[in-house]
Amino acid sequence: MPRLAAGCGILLIAACATRPETVDPSQEVEDRTGMEMPLDRQPEDAAATPPGVRLEDGLSEDEAAAMALWNSPRLRAELSRLAVARGDLASARRPQNPTLRFLFPSGPQQLSVLLTWPLENLVLLRRRVEVARTDLDVVAQSTVQTAVDLVRDARLAHIDWQLAVDRVEVRRVVAEQADEIAALAQARSDAGDVAPREADVAQVDARVATDEAIRAEVDVAIAEAVLRTQMGWSEVEPSLHPTTTTDEPGQAPPELGSLEELALSSRPDLRASQLAIEAAGQRLGLQRSAVLRFAGVGSSSGPSVTGGVQAELPIFDQNQGGIARAKAELDAATWRYHDLRARIVTEVTQAQLQLARARGSLAEYQDGIVTARERDVEVVMDTYDEGEIDYSGVLLAAQRLELARLREVELRAEARRARVELERALGR
Repeated sequence: MPRLAAGCGILLIAACATRPETVDPSQEVEDRTGMEMPLDRQPEDAAATPPGVRLEDGLSEDEAAAMALWNSPRLRAELSRLAVARGDLASARRPQNPTLRFLFPSGPQQLSVLLTWPLENLVLLRRRVEVARTDLDVVAQSTVQTAVDLVRDARLAHIDWQLAVDRVEVRRVVAEQADEIAALAQARSDAGDVAPREADVAQVDARVATDEAIRAEVDVAIAEAVLRTQMGWSEVEPSLHPTTTTDEPGQAPPELGSLEELALSSRPDLRASQLAIEAAGQRLGLQRSAVLRFAGVGSSSGPSVTGGVQAELPIFDQNQGGIARAKAELDAATWRYHDLRARIVTEVTQAQLQLARARGSLAEYQDGIVTARERDVEVVMDTYDEGEIDYSGVLLAAQRLELARLREVELRAEARRARVELERALGR
């Protein structure tokens, strides 16, 4: 019995001597994004601004992402999964309790004590701890990926919000110009210079432009509501207004091959998938070891003490079901890894091509189309000053310029979206 107890103690010490956590989600997120992710927030805590963020002087794209990491309930829920995994690890480190049985004396039978200790549980304890440790690493990497996705979502929401604000200004100018064109067309129609149909068409165009301006104002409110949700910020005050962010069209994205290699080596969700395969393999080994179940038995009756081993004979059940299930889970984890790897390559390729396309179109509008429209307005103004055309020609040229500027604003937002998607595809 003393030798049995000593052996159990050695097994227990060996099982508890495990490696420390390999992933610090908070530090990992800060290294990838340059932003803090606090771990001590509680469900009852009110939303707050992180250090260095001042909403009164405008909200930038980076500040929106920092607010999301600080307040998002979605991220807090993912961090709770991390606490659950740590709890599972703590449970795995504890061996199964022994069973103590008392047989009370009756007649000539003396008081008997029977102690059963699950030796199988002790033998496999270290391997169970390793499985729980790997599961914890899977959850930690998944948490990092959730934070990266959250940063992406907050940035995209800010881009859409700023685009909506910029559209309002352009749509308002276009609507005012359309109203002036409609008024001039009506005056010329009344004077008999043009057919009434031309005045009617101008009136319809003005109504369409006014409707677009009204819709643009509503789009700002919608985009701001989405942004507040992404940031976990429901406070009414202070009111939010964006700080202007530009995207340089001349910056060429890196080569596609190097981007794919970088993504495959740095994406936390791919690392989580690899660890999930490792955990599934460890579970398969545990299920195969569970074919033999045995326990140490000690008995005391009066002055006599004896001990032995109790074993389950695997005659009918060799844990075929548990092994088959573990093997299927390993296959599923492996297939998920291959699927994710292919999707990562696709995401990088798509984001890189979209970024190159958007920056190319943006450069064309900034350097060519908008500049040409501005020159066209100058030429039309000179022609108007010379009395060769009426003012409606000036308004039409100015309207074409504003529409070109609107497209430039949209392309700038498209380039920013592609940049954000590419950064997320690279795990940043």
